[in-house]
Amino acid sequence: MSDPQDAAGAAVLVVDDDQRNVRLIESILKGSGYRVLKAYNGEEALQVVETEHPDLLVLDVMMPRVSGFELCQQLKGRYETRLLPVIMVTALNALEDKVQALEYGADDFLTKPINKLELLAKVRSVLRVKALQDEVERRKSEIEAANHQLVRMQGFKESMMQMVVHDLKNPLASIMGNIQLIQMQSLETMTPTRLAELLQRTQESARQLMRMILNILQIGKLEEQKMPLRLEPVVLHALVQENADEMMGLSARDGIRLENRVGTDLPAPCADRELVSRVIANLLSNAFKHTPSGGRVVVDARTEGDQITLTISDTGEGIPEELQPRIFEKWVGDSESSKRLLNDSGLGLTFCRLAVECHGGRIWLKSKAREGTTVFVSLPIAGPQTGSAPAASGASAA
Repeated sequence: MSDPQDAAGAAVLVVDDDQRNVRLIESILKGSGYRVLKAYNGEEALQVVETEHPDLLVLDVMMPRVSGFELCQQLKGRYETRLLPVIMVTALNALEDKVQALEYGADDFLTKPINKLELLAKVRSVLRVKALQDEVERRKSEIEAANHQLVRMQGFKESMMQMVVHDLKNPLASIMGNIQLIQMQSLETMTPTRLAELLQRTQESARQLMRMILNILQIGKLEEQKMPLRLEPVVLHALVQENADEMMGLSARDGIRLENRVGTDLPAPCADRELVSRVIANLLSNAFKHTPSGGRVVVDARTEGDQITLTISDTGEGIPEELQPRIFEKWVGDSESSKRLLNDSGLGLTFCRLAVECHGGRIWLKSKAREGTTVFVSLPIAGPQTGSAPAASGASAA
C-alpha cells in the first residue's frame, strides 16, 4: 500500500476450515475495499502466501493437521515472511489462549463471533503498522545499497590511486635514468648517436607522462559534459602522420613496422583536432606496447555514408574475449592479466571512448588472442550536433 490509511489494493488472506466463516469475513472486508484471498487449511495458506504475497492474514486457530498457532509460528520463523502481520481468530475466550497467540507471533486477535467494527478497526491498525514496517525495510535496503556502493567506490579509489602512481612512476623513472646516464658520461666521450638516442628516449617518456596526466585531468570533464569542443576540419592523413612521426624512433628501436594508409583525398571531419590527435596517440601507444618485435601497426581510414571510420590494427597478443565488452570502461582491470593489457591503468582507452562519444561517434574493437587487435573509431563527417560532450554511455558494440 502506498498510504497506510488507504485500504484500496491491500490483500487480506482469510484462512479458516469453515467456509461459512470465510464467506462472512470476505463479505465484510470486500465491502470496505479490501482484496480478499482465501485458504481452507494451513498447507493451502502457505502456497497462497508464496504466490500472492498478501499484506495480512486473518487466521483461524482451530484447523485440522496444521493449527493456526503452528502456521503463525512457521510464518514468523521465516525471514521472508517474518513481518507479515497475522490476526488470530478463535472461539476460545480464555486469557491463556490469547497470550499464546501473541507468543506465537500474532499481531492481534479476534474472538468469535466476529464483530464487524472490531474486525475492520484491527485490520486498519495492523495494516498501518505493516505499511510503516515496509517503509523502514525499504529505507534500510536503500541505505545498505548506498553503503555497499560507497565501500566499492572507496576500494576502487584506493586501487586506482596505486595503479596511477605506479604507471606515472614508469616514464618518470625512465626520464631520470636517461638523465643520469648523460650525467655519468662526459660529452667528449659520448657519441652524438648515443646522446641522440638517450634524448629521444627521454622525450618519448615525457610524452607518455604528459599523455597520462592529460587523460586523468580530462576524463572527469568529459564525463561531466564540461569539455568544450574546438571544432574545425581535421585532415586525418596529416594528423595520423604527425603521431606516426613521433612514434618512429620507438618503432625503429622495437623493430615494429608502422604504416599510415590513410588517404589524402578523404573528407576532413569536423572535430576537435587536439582530442582526436590524443585518441590516435593513445591507440598507437597501446598498439606498440602489445606488439612484439617484428610486428606491424597499420592505420587506415574509409568513408561510410556520413561517417568516416579510422582503424588502427596491430599484430600483437590480442585481448581476451571475456575482457573485450568492458575494455573501454574506466578501471575495468581488476586482475593482473587485465591490468597488463590496459594502457595507462585503463584510463587511456576510457579517454578514447569519451572523446569519441562527445563527437557523436563510437569506438569498438575486434581482437583474437595471438592474432592482433583492430580498433575502429567512427566519427560523423559533419561533426557533433552540439559543441559539447553528450552524456557518457557504455562502449559501442561492433
